[in-house]
Amino acid sequence: MRDKKEIVSITDKNNYAFYSSSAAWYEALLEDIAHAVSFIYIETFRLVDDLIGEKICKALIEKVKQGIKVKLLVDWWGTKTTHPYIKELEEVGAEVRYFQKFVLSIAVFSRNHMRDHRKIVVIDNQISYIGSANFSQYSLSWRESILRIQGDMSSVFRKIFKDNFRIYNKDLFHPYVSKAFKRTILVDDFYFIREVPSLFSQRIKKNYICLIQKAKTSIVIETPYFIPGYRIYKELGNAAKRGVNVQIIVPQNSDVKIVDYLRDAMWETLYKKGVNIHFYTKSNLHSKLLFIDNQTFSIGSANFDHRSFKYMFEIALIGSNVQVSELVKNHVEKTLENTIGFDFDTWKERSFFKRIIALFAMPIRHLL
Repeated sequence: MRDKKEIVSITDKNNYAFYSSSAAWYEALLEDIAHAVSFIYIETFRLVDDLIGEKICKALIEKVKQGIKVKLLVDWWGTKTTHPYIKELEEVGAEVRYFQKFVLSIAVFSRNHMRDHRKIVVIDNQISYIGSANFSQYSLSWRESILRIQGDMSSVFRKIFKDNFRIYNKDLFHPYVSKAFKRTILVDDFYFIREVPSLFSQRIKKNYICLIQKAKTSIVIETPYFIPGYRIYKELGNAAKRGVNVQIIVPQNSDVKIVDYLRDAMWETLYKKGVNIHFYTKSNLHSKLLFIDNQTFSIGSANFDHRSFKYMFEIALIGSNVQVSELVKNHVEKTLENTIGFDFDTWKERSFFKRIIALFAMPIRHLL
C-alpha cells in the first residue's frame, strides 16, 4: 500500500525532557502517574514481575481505585501472562491486553516472531513518553533514550496508542492495520512512523537510509544490536567516504551474546571505509537513536537489526526540533565519554569460539 500522510496541527507550547537511564525515567514516570487525573495508557514490550514491575503496577492500581482510566498493552512474548501484579491490576478494573498471543500456523516461527516492540506512555493528553526502555529491575543501570513531552502533542500519542490497542489481536491484513499503520503522521517539525512487519515496506529502515544519504557533516547511531543489512552498511560507508563523520555506538557487551559475536564479525569493512566504532563500557547500552548533522533525530523503539526492520511492530519519532536536538546532542556527548574505540589489531585476534559462533549464526541473522 502506498504511504499516506496525516497532518496534525498542534501549538508550539510543548516542553521536553530526556532520560538516559531507566532509573531516572521510572522516577519521573511514577511522579507523573501519581498526578494523573483522567487516564493513563502504557504500551511496552516487557513488564517484568520484579520490584520495578510491582512499583509500576501498584501505582496504576492506586489510580484505578481513584477512578482514573488505565489501559495497558503488553507483548505476549515479552511479558508473562501469569504476571501477578498485572492480574491484580486487571482485577481492580484496568483494561489489559496482551499483543498477539501464540498462533498455530504453517509459518509458526515467523508468524509468532511479529512482536509489539513499541514503548510509549500517554497521561491526561498532557504528558507522553517515547523511547527505548522496558520495565525491569535488571535494566536499571542501562543506557537508554527516553523523551518526555509535556503539551498537546500528547493528543497524537493518545491516538497512536488507541490504534495500537485496537489491533492487538488483528492480522496484518486486517483493515484496521492497513488503514492506520501505513500512514505517516506529520506534526509540525516532527513525524511519526509506525512500522508493521513486512519483508518489503520496512518504512523505518527506508527513512533511515534516506537520512543517512542526506547527511552532510555527521551521523551518530546508538543501538544495542547492530545487524542492519547490506544497504545500511553500504550507505554508512558511502557517507564516510564523502567526509561525513560516522559514529556507531554499541555496548561492549550487550545482553545477547550471539548478536555481539555476529556484529563483531562484520566491523572490518566499515572500519576500512572510515566509520568510527565505539563500545560503551559503563553498562549495557540499550538506547535506540539516529542523529544526523546535530539536528535531525530519530527516537523510538527500533534497533538497527533485521528483527526490528522486518518482523516487529515499532515506532519512531523523527524530527529536527531545536530543543530536542540539543537534548539528544548532550546525551550523545555523555555517552561517548564512557566508550572505547574499535581496535583493528585486537579485532583480528578475537577468539576462534567467537568466530565460529558468528559463522553459524550468519544464516539466521534475520531472526536475531
